[in-house]
Amino acid sequence: MKRDLIICTCNGVTAGQIEDAVYGGARTYEDVQELLHIGKQCIKCKEMAGFIIESLAEELDD
Repeated sequence: MKRDLIICTCNGVTAGQIEDAVYGGARTYEDVQELLHIGKQCIKCKEMAGFIIESLAEELDD
């Protein structure tokens, strides 16, 4: 996935920012939400952001 792909349009959060948050220690949607303020308005990004977070967290846990 391209790092510059905007996942949360309300706050302009990119896939790269989500990736960085996960690599920085955030392992759940709620962790990333707290850091980047995603999914607090229209929540359209929740499914895609959750998928990215789960995928990266699983890779790191293996």
